[in-house]
Amino acid sequence: MKNVLTILLATFLFSCQDNNEQLNLKEGVYISNVTIISTEDGTYSPYIGHLVIEKDGIVYVGKNEPSISGVFEEIDGTGKFIIPGLIDSHVHMTDVQGMLQHHKEKYPDLVKEFNDQMPRSYLYYGFTTIINLGGISDERINSFNIQPLKPDLYHVGYSGAAIANGYPMIYTPEEYRFEIEPNFIYVESQAEHIPDKYKPADHTPKAVVKRIKNSGAIAVKSYYESGFGRMSNLPLPTKSIMTGLLNESHANGLVLTVHANSLAGHSFLTDVGVDILAHGLWNWEKYKDVPTDSLPLEIKETLDLQIQKQIGYTPTLTVIEGEGALVDTVFINQPALKKVIPKNLLEWYKTEEAQWFARDLFGESNVEEVHKIYGNIQAHAMLVLKYLSDHNGLILFGTDTPSGPIYTNQPGYNGYWELKLMKKAEVPLNKILASATINNAKAFHLDSSLGSLAIGKKANLLMMAKNPLMDIEAYDAIDKVVIGGKIIKREDLEVKE
Repeated sequence: MKNVLTILLATFLFSCQDNNEQLNLKEGVYISNVTIISTEDGTYSPYIGHLVIEKDGIVYVGKNEPSISGVFEEIDGTGKFIIPGLIDSHVHMTDVQGMLQHHKEKYPDLVKEFNDQMPRSYLYYGFTTIINLGGISDERINSFNIQPLKPDLYHVGYSGAAIANGYPMIYTPEEYRFEIEPNFIYVESQAEHIPDKYKPADHTPKAVVKRIKNSGAIAVKSYYESGFGRMSNLPLPTKSIMTGLLNESHANGLVLTVHANSLAGHSFLTDVGVDILAHGLWNWEKYKDVPTDSLPLEIKETLDLQIQKQIGYTPTLTVIEGEGALVDTVFINQPALKKVIPKNLLEWYKTEEAQWFARDLFGESNVEEVHKIYGNIQAHAMLVLKYLSDHNGLILFGTDTPSGPIYTNQPGYNGYWELKLMKKAEVPLNKILASATINNAKAFHLDSSLGSLAIGKKANLLMMAKNPLMDIEAYDAIDKVVIGGKIIKREDLEVKE
């Protein structure tokens, strides 16, 4: 009886403390009477409540009205919804969409306008965290971080752990290929093509992962890609190499995310048990011509193993959609782009000069042929995603913005497009939201500070006019973006004339 009374007393005191939460703020924000949508495990139970921020952190979230004193801004959230800020776990913010190096040298003003707007465009569509999954320099990180309004930026080091002269190294001119990709893996088959100054001992999985860790990375990026067209039959990682990268990543507190979009790649990486697949499985190889309404047994077995091992799966549906959109002018004439692409750059995209990649990609193919080919590939990608969703696979949100030198993968907007494509693939809205918040945060070991609305976490959140568990258009109905406790009206993130 004494123990029961003690428990009841403790419960009563805790309840009283919750009902009379005392918060003395110095640089605070109080959002009242708002519908709170957050989760730690993928199960959502929205409720009308209150959230309090002090400086850049959340200090209270709950149903009961807190008692607040001090200096703070109060926002009435009646009729609004708040969710954690979105995380895009696959971007390449070192690129200028649609431009090669000679374009950037020719149009420095366009490059500057793009780089100034790019962080704001991510925020405009609710992406308060981005993870750069390609090589990045300290100079580029610093130039991004000095921007007054920007998402939180994480990265995978100065380069990925690519196989020497494999993908994507092969696309860099040979004279400075190894300088651009300093974290390559040495393989004997490429020894005669590797400059003598690069020693095998410095390019083992252990040595490479250590360098990546020391660069401030949160993950290791590797690749399983045999190539395309003329660049086919590229060297691939062995199981020993990939297992070594996985073990060394874990030993250094990092996760291993690997580029692959083919059945062969997904099968190989699933067998190894890597942490994250950085692309969806849309290259069905020998099954490429099968109907788009059923999964071949071999693909289903690969997906079942991914589900069993809970390997993170990043669909990146806008890779296929973005390439296909280059064939006509439908994409580039969308009014919404004017809010996130500087006017002069948008006009350049409409010029003949900017169509260089579309010409290289499609040749003499007509619009109908291109849409048919890409439509078939995308149907396969969506069927795979639906299967994973239906069977509790671990879905992570990422866009690969941009997937190549294409202007159809624009910062921020590409994320919104990806969200809508996931909905089109029949992924439930709650799973879509989890993929871009708590799933990504946990997968990349960021959940101690990001991914949900909880005391002690960073105040990165979105206030929306629509419920994202009911309407995919909620992601284009953002009222305010809060990044590190700083409140930004969405319209203040639009392109300024």
